[in-house]
Amino acid sequence: MGGPQREFFRLLMIEVQTSMGIFEGKAGQVFFTYDQAALDGHKYFQAGRLIAWSVAHGGPCIKALDPSLYQLMCGQEPQLEQFDCSVLPDPDVQSRAKRILQCKTAEDLSALQQDLGDWISECGVPGIFSATIGDIPKIYAYVVKHYIFLRTAKMVNQFTEGMNGFGNLWDLVRNNWIAFLPCFTDMRTPLTKSSFRAIFKYEYSPRGTNHREKEEDTIYSWELVLNLIEDKLSELTFEDLLIFITGADEVPTLGFPHKPSIDFYTQEAGMRRLPYASTCAMTLFLPRGITEEQELHDILKQSLKDSCGFLKV
Repeated sequence: MGGPQREFFRLLMIEVQTSMGIFEGKAGQVFFTYDQAALDGHKYFQAGRLIAWSVAHGGPCIKALDPSLYQLMCGQEPQLEQFDCSVLPDPDVQSRAKRILQCKTAEDLSALQQDLGDWISECGVPGIFSATIGDIPKIYAYVVKHYIFLRTAKMVNQFTEGMNGFGNLWDLVRNNWIAFLPCFTDMRTPLTKSSFRAIFKYEYSPRGTNHREKEEDTIYSWELVLNLIEDKLSELTFEDLLIFITGADEVPTLGFPHKPSIDFYTQEAGMRRLPYASTCAMTLFLPRGITEEQELHDILKQSLKDSCGFLKV
C-alpha cells in the first residue's frame, strides 16, 4: 500500500468517527447514536463496510469504540458495575446513572424509586420497585447495558453486517475479540523517541567516505531534535513526522510493507533545499552535514508546515 492510500485510509477512519452521525461521545471512546433516519439510510452498514475495507487493505481500524461497548458487541459480559458514567454522551443520562450509584441508604432507595423508578423500569429493570440496597450495583449495570448497547442493538447489528460484507470480518473479530481489542478501542500510547526510532533504518554511505561523515553529523543533530520532541520543547510530534514520512500516524494493524528509512542528500552550493519525504517509499531525506540541532529542527518544521497533505490543497 502506497503513501497516498495510507493517508486516505487514515483520514477515512477520522471521517467515519466524526462526520457520519452514527457515533457520539468523546474522541476515542464513542458509542452508537440512536438515529432511526441513519438506520433507514443504512449509514451504520456503510460505516462498518468502510472500516472493514480499510482493515482488509492494510489500513487502520477505527480505534474509537468504548471498551465496554466493544466487549458487549463481541458477546462478552464486562463488569459494568464499575462503568464510568461520566463518559456517557447524554448529560441527563449521566446524572441519572450517577444518582443510582449514589444510592446508599433505604431513604436514598425510596427517593430513587419515586423519582427515577419509571425511567429505570423502561431501561429493562422493572424490579426497581422491589429492589433492596444490595441490588443497586446490578441495577446500575443493567441501566448502563441498556443505554450503551441494548437501546442501539439494531444500529449495532447493521454495523456488524457491514463489516461482515468483507469476508465475514466481524465474525473473525468476535471470535478473536482480545486480539482485535487494540484495533477497535483506543489503547494507543503516544510514540516515544525509542519507539519512533525503532520504526526506521538508516541508508548510510559506505564507511570512510566524506558522505558518511556528513551523514553522521546530520544524524547526531537528528537525535537531538528527537530529544526536543520527547521533552515537549518543540511543536512537532513523532506522529507528525510519521505522517509526513509514511502517510500513517501509527504502524498499521498489518504492519508496513517494508521498514521505513532515512536517507540523505547533498545541498547544492547557494541553495537551501528542505528535507522531503516519499510516502510511497516511506523515506525521509535529510541534508548531509547539518551540525546544529536548531537548524535541522527549523527546516524540518518548515517542511511539515509547507506540505499540503490530503484535504488541504
